[in-house]
Amino acid sequence: MSTGKNNNIKNIDWLLFRKFAGYFKPHKKWFFLSIASIPVTTAAGIFFLWLVEDIIDNYIVPGNVDGLIKQSILLAAALLINILFDGFYSYSFSKAGSLAIVDLRKKLFSKSLRFPLSYFDKKPIGVTLSRLTSDMESVSDSFAAGILGLLADSIKTLALVAYLSYINWRLTLVLLLVVPLIIITINYLRKKIRKAFNTTRTSLAKSAAYLQEALNGMKTIQLFAAEDKVLNKYDNLNKEFSDAQNKSNIYDSFLYSIVEGITAVATALVIWYGAIQIWDYGYTLGVLIVFVTTLERLFVPVKQFTQQISTIQRALSALEHISELFNQKVEDPTSESGEVSPEPIALQEIEFKNVWFRYTEDTPDVLKNISFKLNKGDRLALVGTTGSGKSTIIRLLAKTYTGYRGSIKINGVELADIPISNIRETISIMQQDIYMFNDTVEFNISLSRESISKRDVEQAASFVYANYFVDQLPGGYQFVVQDNGDNLSKGQAQLISFARAIAGNSELIILDEATSAVDSITEQYIQKAIANIFSAKTVIAVAHRLSTIKNSGMILVLEDGQIIERGNHEQLLKHGGKYARLLHQFEEENKQG
Repeated sequence: MSTGKNNNIKNIDWLLFRKFAGYFKPHKKWFFLSIASIPVTTAAGIFFLWLVEDIIDNYIVPGNVDGLIKQSILLAAALLINILFDGFYSYSFSKAGSLAIVDLRKKLFSKSLRFPLSYFDKKPIGVTLSRLTSDMESVSDSFAAGILGLLADSIKTLALVAYLSYINWRLTLVLLLVVPLIIITINYLRKKIRKAFNTTRTSLAKSAAYLQEALNGMKTIQLFAAEDKVLNKYDNLNKEFSDAQNKSNIYDSFLYSIVEGITAVATALVIWYGAIQIWDYGYTLGVLIVFVTTLERLFVPVKQFTQQISTIQRALSALEHISELFNQKVEDPTSESGEVSPEPIALQEIEFKNVWFRYTEDTPDVLKNISFKLNKGDRLALVGTTGSGKSTIIRLLAKTYTGYRGSIKINGVELADIPISNIRETISIMQQDIYMFNDTVEFNISLSRESISKRDVEQAASFVYANYFVDQLPGGYQFVVQDNGDNLSKGQAQLISFARAIAGNSELIILDEATSAVDSITEQYIQKAIANIFSAKTVIAVAHRLSTIKNSGMILVLEDGQIIERGNHEQLLKHGGKYARLLHQFEEENKQG
């Protein structure tokens, strides 16, 4: 059972290595230059050892000073070549590695931009951020260097063993007696280190996710004096990471210490057996000195190899987590039938027919038998308490979520058969929770969309009456908005988000409770803009404000995922049902406000 599990780990490691190695291909020139340098530096090292033996046996021991200067110069030259080519192969491979990491980082971020919106509803941003930053840094800092070191050290070790076998095969056999012990130790602890690093990466991602959440909600935390509880939870997460990190450090140190001990034993054995060979077989002192000197050089790669084992395991663990993002499905620009239609949708009709929906298979339906029709230019309001299904209808229409039962058609075409790119061109959603980028007002409206000119930006701002405050800002449309609009009022940020939606000239405008947090003066501008601009467009409003509801031609009242009432304002008010009670509640809230 364990053998199969170990083979599975090896297969995963090999697949991860192949996936990463593919990013070297565009930069293979630097990679091959590095590989080509390894035989040169190895040969220079072997030549250095041969010169040491030659100088001791033929010059120092006999007291022969003739030619000693020449041999010493060759010794210095061999050492210099070794140093230069060591530096060159390290630089060239690091160059290839850093370029490959840049490509990997770019591809991963590019893919994350195409994740479905439902992914971000389910996965904490901090976890994804950890994958794109700390995990990527772990790969960048250690994987390339580890692979290079493993390759170079393997070649050097084999070359040194071959040379030692050539000058004294008996001493080499004594030396090789410790090799099985090293292999068994490395293989055993490698699995432990990999498991520990996996736990470390997971706990780090959880800690980063909570930290990001806490920083985003810092105002709320301070206003409700929840600092101690938040700190306590973060401290627990941090301790979980620290414990996992300490465990991996213990294995890492244990591995290095064992190899250090084995090296000392091997050195003692070689000195003991080498002394016997000098007495019994007449081997020269130079051979023994070269062996003792080479032992240190031989086991330096072995010690480094043990460090690189943990380094590579750390990088493979990070790559394993990064692969989760690579395996995440992205939004397909085509429809489910595989068709792509570059033509924008000239919206005429939207129809929901007997639509049922649940977010997961093991949860109850949140929409139950929803049916309604919307024609071009209609104004539809969705009304209901929290959890009644209003926002879910919007999410389905925007293809944030799929997998509904029943039928949703736009212009008679099933929503599943319409490419998501066309949906995004057709629908603009104005949300209550908006996001402002740390950039200019112009950028926050246009988002650098090629189809939107500076004039379009200014016209969109005028349409929603955002120009009344933008013109007064220092720099106007070049005014830089701070992170998430901290230097704007809530109403100003909301108007900019309205202009953002309008600038795209979308066919369908959705107000997803977009005016619920806006002050009364700003709402007057918004209502004027809606009345002015969207008279020829389709509008769906999930609204809390009475004025938005009254101006809608059709109102759907939802409760527990079902439409329980439908009609215009006067009809529903006369009916005296759920809508009338909600309206009374809205009026009371407005009076209190």
